Amino acid sequence: MVKIVDDILSKDEFKKLTDVMLGSEFPWYFLPNKVHSGDGNFQMCHNFILSGKPVSHFLAILDPFIKKLNMKKVIRIKANKTFKKSSNIESEMHTDVKRKDDEKFKTAVFYCNTNNGSTLFENGERVSSKENRAVIFDGKTLHCGVDCTDSLRRVVINFNYID
Repeated sequence: MVKIVDDILSKDEFKKLTDVMLGSEFPWYFLPNKVHSGDGNFQMCHNFILSGKPVSHFLAILDPFIKKLNMKKVIRIKANKTFKKSSNIESEMHTDVKRKDDEKFKTAVFYCNTNNGSTLFENGERVSSKENRAVIFDGKTLHCGVDCTDSLRRVVINFNYID
């Protein structure tokens, strides 16, 4: 089941977050692929938490999500930035993280800006990239990002967590 939450952050929280994330001083790092090595689909990323361990000095800007999504254990938090394409290109269907155990976890995708990109699910459901929107779903659900054609960039934050 996919749950959509519009205006998940207050106006002040959203402004603080996007002033940092969409600003010129936020560090982005080049990844030559999106889903797997050699897929030919590059993006920029910023890791906040990897394997449950903080790896970013910018983690505090995500505090409102930790509370609002009732995160008991964070597996990974990663921001992705893709750039305007000539068509709405879909990445490969995937899950964000692989778990060795059978522990249930959730994935949330937060949209930092509005554009005609989206998140597409294996059942065909599509959630549009709308600023300050989060889509929350079972972490084992196959999904993919869809690039935008109407904005210079599409910026999302992926949360993988146990609630």
